[in-house]
Amino acid sequence: MIDKIKELINQIAQQQVQNTEGISNNLGSDVARETGTSIISGFKDAISNGQINDIAGLANVNSITSNPVVQNIVQSLSAKLGSNFGIDTQTAANFSQSVIPQILGSIFSKAKEGNSGFNISDIISSLSDGQGSGLLDSLKGIGLDQNGDGQVNFQDAISALGKKGGLGDILGGFFKK
Repeated sequence: MIDKIKELINQIAQQQVQNTEGISNNLGSDVARETGTSIISGFKDAISNGQINDIAGLANVNSITSNPVVQNIVQSLSAKLGSNFGIDTQTAANFSQSVIPQILGSIFSKAKEGNSGFNISDIISSLSDGQGSGLLDSLKGIGLDQNGDGQVNFQDAISALGKKGGLGDILGGFFKK
């Protein structure tokens, strides 16, 4: 799973570097690597801060740019591109605002389709660098398996975590630092 995600991040980031004036193509692999690192850090932070509903909200790829997890990752990547590679602030912001939603939208769309080899548990585990490993499976016993099929998948997670005052709100406080 992590290899598929890394490949997707690299492919989209490299393409975006080529399409972004102000970022040298020579920086493509470094910028792609920094993009991946920022995504992983962003998910680790979101999980440790209890942003379970925000992670579940990534399923709605139509509003992905307004998701707090995405916004945090965009800000982080933009700052890192400026400080680590000398990319000017506006170029770094434009790149980040474009590439992060593309990558996460693609990943979560593939998970939603269900037939691409991407599943939500593996994605969260991979993107959080193992910090979220088993998060969804560990919640089976307390009602996350919404359809009773013995598996926790994308549809179960969205259903359980998206309800106002439901499991997501309860767990949000539980996972805070």
